[in-house]
Amino acid sequence: MRLRLFLLPILLAALASAQTAGFTTTQSMQNETRATAALLEKLHISKKDMGSVDMNSVVKTYCENLDGAKMYFTAEEVDEFVNRYGKTLDLYLQRGNLTPAFEIYALFKKRVIERTTTNLAALDQPIDLTQPGTFPLDRKKAEWPANAADADALWARRLRLDMLSELLGEDRSGKTPKEATLPEITPAKTQEAVARLKKRYEKGRTYLDFDQHEVEEVFLNSYSGQYDPHSTFFSQQSLEEFEIAMRNSLVGIGATLSDEDGTCVVKDLLPGGPLDLSRQVKPGDKIIAVGQDEAGEMEDIVGMRLSKAISRIRGKQGSSVRLLVDMAGGGRKTVTLKRDQIKLVGQMASAKAIEVPSAGGTALLGVIELPSFYGKNQDGSGSSPSADIEQLLVKLKAMGIKAVIMDLRKNGGGLLNEAVDISGLFIPKGSVLQVRDSQGRSEDYRDEDEKVVWDGPLVVLTSKLSASASEIFAGAMRDHRRAIVVGDMTTHGKGSVQNIIELSRFDRSLKSAVKVTIQKWYAPSGSSIQLKGVPADIVVPSVYSVLPVGEGDLERALPWDSVTPTLTKPDEGDWLKAKISEGLIATLAANSARRQSELPEFLTLSRTIDWTKSRQVRKEVSLSLDQRRLERKDDLEFREQVRRELTDYAKTSFKASEVKLDAAIEQEKKEGPGAAAKMKRSARMRDPLEDEDWPEYDIQLQEALRIAADWTALTAGSVAVATPKEEKKK
Repeated sequence: MRLRLFLLPILLAALASAQTAGFTTTQSMQNETRATAALLEKLHISKKDMGSVDMNSVVKTYCENLDGAKMYFTAEEVDEFVNRYGKTLDLYLQRGNLTPAFEIYALFKKRVIERTTTNLAALDQPIDLTQPGTFPLDRKKAEWPANAADADALWARRLRLDMLSELLGEDRSGKTPKEATLPEITPAKTQEAVARLKKRYEKGRTYLDFDQHEVEEVFLNSYSGQYDPHSTFFSQQSLEEFEIAMRNSLVGIGATLSDEDGTCVVKDLLPGGPLDLSRQVKPGDKIIAVGQDEAGEMEDIVGMRLSKAISRIRGKQGSSVRLLVDMAGGGRKTVTLKRDQIKLVGQMASAKAIEVPSAGGTALLGVIELPSFYGKNQDGSGSSPSADIEQLLVKLKAMGIKAVIMDLRKNGGGLLNEAVDISGLFIPKGSVLQVRDSQGRSEDYRDEDEKVVWDGPLVVLTSKLSASASEIFAGAMRDHRRAIVVGDMTTHGKGSVQNIIELSRFDRSLKSAVKVTIQKWYAPSGSSIQLKGVPADIVVPSVYSVLPVGEGDLERALPWDSVTPTLTKPDEGDWLKAKISEGLIATLAANSARRQSELPEFLTLSRTIDWTKSRQVRKEVSLSLDQRRLERKDDLEFREQVRRELTDYAKTSFKASEVKLDAAIEQEKKEGPGAAAKMKRSARMRDPLEDEDWPEYDIQLQEALRIAADWTALTAGSVAVATPKEEKKK
């Protein structure tokens, strides 16, 4: 305590310094800061107190959140801030004093202004793009430049990188992929690129000019992020935007966006949304400019704070927006969308009956695609996925299907109770998941309805994108030995629950909130889904298996753990017609492994995954124009080769027929044939190579159908089932 009292003069001196920057801590900010720290200490699942938080890490994280690409600060400056505030930051937080945040931001703003002036002057000079050199792809994981001289050298390379991106990222609007060629570099295009960069750098000063409430939010999230990546502070403005998004969650372009090194990146597409239905944008693509209506000026949003970028993209229903997109697979194009309400049918479950060759001839199998665990509206209108899936199962059974595939590959979750109810369609009774809070209290969520709608073979098709409620369902089916899980090696791995606490509960004048991770959930076996996800019984990989889209790819993700099981023995009742054994899984896995080694489509898949992985592991990008043009040429040729191969495979796709919900049939009566289909996305896992007119051939689904067909043949006795030990005896 004496040490802290001794340091009070330093705190007072820093306060005076921060006030010269124009920001001071208001009473409401003080209350918000103290409340955020207190709520995290009291309610977070980790039970971590402030004393165990690494305050040096808070300072560094705050500098990173301001300077995501680590281009403005130097390592000397960051070290100085750590030395100045690391030992006393807990005192500031306890007292609600935001002086450190304001002082660090003041220097950041100064560096942005200085660097912008330098960059604009540099753009007036010729930039040599013929020399060799590289630039790191992920600056967030890099170190800050050691000093001012290193920063100057880094920015010189960054200017070359930005120029190359502008020159080689020619807009492909109106061109088919086959027509896309390498752009010709002319003096006129070089001048245009320089003009665009000047405009971007000029706007950077505006984008990074935060008000004090924005600085407060960035700083408090640098602290809350030490607990886990899902605990955050919402300023009044952010809370209002969040509530608008919740009330109007079905209106807009239908995408989840994130900020990566100052660039707006598409993380996920909402089923049935305008962006999803356009089939022109995929996860991993970057939105670099936004234009309003058909002819509005394209506004560069590189370097813009994500909340401000989203405000440009968001708009009134029925209005148009144009997005300039840097595609993950290379190239650039403009996508024009009409902001619209996302039709309910676009999110609803759908099904197909598919004829698959089997040992006994042909097996009719059912595929149910569930985009999300949606629910009814507050007024009771709408539908629930459990009711919809039950309806589809009844229709599929009437057609004589032999097995069901539940396709959850791009299902990011939804309502927990629906995951429980859907599980109940496949088991008579039993535990579906457990939830435990920070006090160690557990609750068992169970299916208590004995009715079983489908008791035959069940395959759950998953990917690294299958998250939350999808993992609840997949984990329950696997633990009950009710289904065989097929897909990526494991699912997403999000096993936590958050609660939003509005601070007006404690102070009526406050309009902000804190989102805190309050619980973790577990499969019936007692195993946490956190980080590890639900493992596949039979691995049929997708490109997403090598992309950083899982919980484990987030910083400071909560650890895996386990609790006492609520299910100690898998279901083995006489009600079940498709019992699962280790021998069965071994046989099906061996058959699948043989196909994956022999069928040419898996060679195409393997090369596509390798192509994607090579771009993920690549640490640097070339700054040579000739080298970059050569790489782009190779990418275009590879894309066209994959296109040709998939076009050939599509000729042998299994014969399928749609099985429609009554709601979809009613919609088509009102809006004409095919209306419901237009609102549905394809469940096929689209990778960074694909364009909007990519051949419709789903390698993962085709193999899941073959696995299910093998299972039906084994169940019918057409093929002998042997355990690995029995096979050795033979």
